[in-house]
Amino acid sequence: MKIFMMIVVCVASLWGNNLKAFKTIQSDFVQKVTNDQHKTITYTGKFYATHDKKALWVYEKPVAKKIYFNDTKVVIIEPELEQAIITNLENTPNIAQLITQAKEVAKDTYATSFMDTTYTIHATETSIDKVTYNDKLDNHVEILFSNQSTNLFLEDALFQADIPLGFDVIRQ
Repeated sequence: MKIFMMIVVCVASLWGNNLKAFKTIQSDFVQKVTNDQHKTITYTGKFYATHDKKALWVYEKPVAKKIYFNDTKVVIIEPELEQAIITNLENTPNIAQLITQAKEVAKDTYATSFMDTTYTIHATETSIDKVTYNDKLDNHVEILFSNQSTNLFLEDALFQADIPLGFDVIRQ
């Protein structure tokens, strides 16, 4: 979960470095996770974020899932398991600090580190194209963004998790 938050923070950090200052962003995404035996799982969905630390990842395939972020907690809703996981964010990097730490390492390529993981971000002045990193299990993770729109009005309700009645709630 902290990895997802780090991606949100990396995306937000680019807003202050190279990209125009966005109030909101929404995008389709494809996330590929490749293990050390070169087997890849591909996830697809939609990503929404605001400049004030709110984000929503809507996973559509292969499994439906929603992951809601704000500056203090994460809520994961997993319909197939009929459960919701609620956790507080700890050791979350300060966005302002990351803005100053993200370094341009090549044209349209930035790198930043958090908790012993280096994140490489490929972006232009108008879009975030890709984020790559190796996770704690040594999987290679690549997230590709497409069909981006910025500065659209996003209802606050979009970022509020609605846990269905009857779901198990797990607090971590």
